[in-house]
Amino acid sequence: MIESLTLRWMLVLVLVGTAAWFLIRGVRPGSGGAAPGAAERISHVAHALMAAAMATMFWPMG
Repeated sequence: MIESLTLRWMLVLVLVGTAAWFLIRGVRPGSGGAAPGAAERISHVAHALMAAAMATMFWPMG
């Protein structure tokens, strides 16, 4: 557990930004005529979920 509230919020913002980037990459259509395949889309969405889950790990439960 990270005790510093400032550091905790900074890491949460980084991980939320990372999750948003992966989510956008997973749901947007391809550019330049080359659409990403299903495996690539699933990978991006899975990384977005993982980053969001990691952001929740910095906060105490209960």
